[in-house]
Amino acid sequence: MLKNTIFISLLILITFFIGGCTEPIGGDYFFNKVEALEVAISQEDWQNANMLLEDLKKLYKKNDWKLQLLGDEAEYEGMNEAISRLSAAIVSLDSKPALLELATIRAYLEEIYSM
Repeated sequence: MLKNTIFISLLILITFFIGGCTEPIGGDYFFNKVEALEVAISQEDWQNANMLLEDLKKLYKKNDWKLQLLGDEAEYEGMNEAISRLSAAIVSLDSKPALLELATIRAYLEEIYSM
């Protein structure tokens, strides 16, 4: 009787934790930066876009070990390359390639944080 009660309790507890994991695990800080960058680039606010890009670069450096644990090498390295290309597009004040790189970064983030 005690074994059954413990087993059922553990099963309910595990189901509770698994059921609560329907949202992506983390990454909101990255997605928020990407959205803010998209708005700034769409409005061609290059000064703000450059500041947001620096924030994104710092955020990536600070959390790259997490990205390495969650994603595979192609994803986090691809994201790093996309950030570099985004930087070049912002420096050249070209919104189309910048928005394309933001879409690439968002796709990598969705792959990394999807479980």
